[in-house]
This record gives sequence, C-alpha cells and structure tokens, in this order.
Amino acid sequence: MGWKSLLRKAAWAEGSQAAVARRIGYSPAAVSAALTGNYNGGTEAIAAKVLEIYGGKSMEEQTPEGYKKNAVGHLVPIEAIKEEDLARDEFVLASIEQARRIAEQVAAFKLSLSDDMQAFLELAAEKYQARLGGARGNVTLTSFDGKYQVLRAISDQLDFDENLQAAKALIDECLREWTRDSRVEIKALIDQAFQVDKKGKINAKRILGLRKLNIKDPTWLRAMEAIGDALTVTGSRTYFRLYERDERGNYQQIPLDFSGI
Repeated sequence: MGWKSLLRKAAWAEGSQAAVARRIGYSPAAVSAALTGNYNGGTEAIAAKVLEIYGGKSMEEQTPEGYKKNAVGHLVPIEAIKEEDLARDEFVLASIEQARRIAEQVAAFKLSLSDDMQAFLELAAEKYQARLGGARGNVTLTSFDGKYQVLRAISDQLDFDENLQAAKALIDECLREWTRDSRVEIKALIDQAFQVDKKGKINAKRILGLRKLNIKDPTWLRAMEAIGDALTVTGSRTYFRLYERDERGNYQQIPLDFSGI
C-alpha cells in the first residue's frame, strides 16, 4: 500500500486529518496538500514520517493507538467502549495468551518425549540386542516401582479409494433383495456406515465394522472383498499416554491432550 493510501486510512481511523497531522508533526494544511498532490516541494520526508508512525502496514493490519477493532473489523475509540466489554476483552485476550504459552509447552514436551523415548528404545535394542514393543512400534514403559507408565501407540490413518463405490453398489444390491419384504430401517442402518463427517471423510471404523457381520450371501462377500481392496493407509499418528497408579492399583491417565499436536 502506498503512503498516500496509508495516510488516508490513518485520517479515517484517527477521525480527522488534523489528528494525523499532530501525530506525524506536520500541519493540517500540509497533510491536505500532500493528499491532493499540491504539496510544495518533495514528499519524501512526509512519506517517511507516515510510514514511521503507522508502521508501514495497512490499517486492516494495524490498529491505531486508542482504538479497538470490533467483530466486523470497524475501529472503535476505546473511550466509546463499555467498561464491561473492555473487561471481557482483557480477560479473553489474557486467557488466550496463556493458553498459547501452555500449548507451546505441551508441544515442546511431546517432541522431547518422542525423541527421548526413541533414543532410549534404540539404545536398549543396541545394548541388549532386543526389540522393545510390538511390530507397529507400540510400547509401554513402566517405572521400577510399577507406579508410573509411559505408553506410545502408533495408529494408522485409513482411507478408501474408488473401490469403495463398487462395494456400496454390491451392498445396495443385497439390500434391495433383503428388504423387498422387510423393514426399511435395515437399509438405513447400512447407509449410516457410509455417511461422511463435516470434513467429507468416511468413518473407517464403521465401514470395517460391516466386515465383521456373519453374512454368507455371495454378493455381500464380494462387497466385503471390495472394501478390503479399497482400504489404504495414508499415514500414521503417534499417541503418548502417561499413567499413574492410584491407591487401588489402577492406572489413571495423567490428563495431557496430545491428540491435536
């Protein structure tokens, strides 16, 4: 954004060209002349002052001193805002700032925990020529007194390719035959498994749950085979859970939500 556009927006935000003039150390007449292109002499100095005072950022990005943006992006003078609204704003902003700091600490702890656990497992495997954990990398480490545990679980992220549409067509063929003289709720229960969430993703657990049904119909079996062919692993996610044993001997998870990190 050019310095003239910035100056115009500053005048709008400050309420007048005179207010802007006071802030940049020029007369209102000089500011008006600069905006209309009638300023006598070079404008390099006034342009530099505008960029210095207003940070060289657009007014959409910068909130001038003495103003706050409301929910629709309008600048409102602080003195025109109710005290309870200012108090609420201060509380929310302080809470968000604290939450961000805690989230950064949790993220750093997860990264450190992941690196340290992997280093320990590699050291143990090298020293004792033994592999700790399952084939997929799942492992639980327990303290010497049995009071604490650290669990690492690796979960595959599943998705389906175009073969899932073939499976759905075969299942619909079965349902047309089975529900000819039966209740339509059966079809609704099957269709529910193929519904997508708000992100447009199919729930893999519901689809795979259909394969557990003990149905011997040849068409159904072909549909289940198509589901198996459609299943793909698109990645994996590592989970960590930390536990402490209570006085009754049951392990209770220490509440740290790593899932979104």
